[in-house]
Amino acid sequence: MRAGRLAAVLLTVLGYLLLAPLGQVVLAALCWLWRGDPRRRAHRFHAITARAYRFMHWWLSKSRIIEFDWRRTAGQLPSGPCVVVANHPTLVDVTAISASLGGAISIVKPGVYHRVMIKPLLVGLGHVEGPGSDPIRAGKVVDDIVERLAWGIPVLIFPEGTRSPPGGLMPFGRVAFEAACRAEVPLVCLGVTCDPVYLSKQVPPLRPPHPMPKLQIDLIAVDNPSPAEPSKALRTRTEMRYQAWLSKVAEAPRGS
Repeated sequence: MRAGRLAAVLLTVLGYLLLAPLGQVVLAALCWLWRGDPRRRAHRFHAITARAYRFMHWWLSKSRIIEFDWRRTAGQLPSGPCVVVANHPTLVDVTAISASLGGAISIVKPGVYHRVMIKPLLVGLGHVEGPGSDPIRAGKVVDDIVERLAWGIPVLIFPEGTRSPPGGLMPFGRVAFEAACRAEVPLVCLGVTCDPVYLSKQVPPLRPPHPMPKLQIDLIAVDNPSPAEPSKALRTRTEMRYQAWLSKVAEAPRGS
């Protein structure tokens, strides 16, 4: 079973390497054709990428690499613009949550954002360049997120800024909470689990575990912040909420 899953992983990686350049060319052409209205272009692009992510997760489930049902998660989520925060245990958290939302804008690290081959696509999708190591840029990032929320597209942010440690959390940044307060949109808290653990920093793609991993995304809470509420207080409350959720996950019977 493990060998079969490894073969499926290798086939999937090969398929991605063959198809990704074609997809980039097509999307780059659409970037040029739809250059007139950034908001409309972003909506179109997210409709395309959401379908692609849903197909990807269908394939990953059918090939028994990792199981995930985006429809189950989609039924829990509010509609309209919102700031979505989540813990980040696996490499596929972004695609899984975006598939469930029908598309979402993300913050991209500057080193990735400025890669020549993909920058036009990131701009077309409306993704926001992250602050990197410059804390002064955090204010510009918040302004950009508020602008994107006015486009009517959800924004997905992992407040830890990197993948979560096993069974724990890194300290949360304030960008997501400041943006939600300033834009007066719902703050949606999602909890991501993967059992058994796969595609974490400790378990790379070429070491698929047995049995087949199951990725699950649960709605923890929805807040409705306002500009009057300090984002620092909202961040602290959210961190405590996640710590309580992680404790419940740790105590739950395996596979439940």
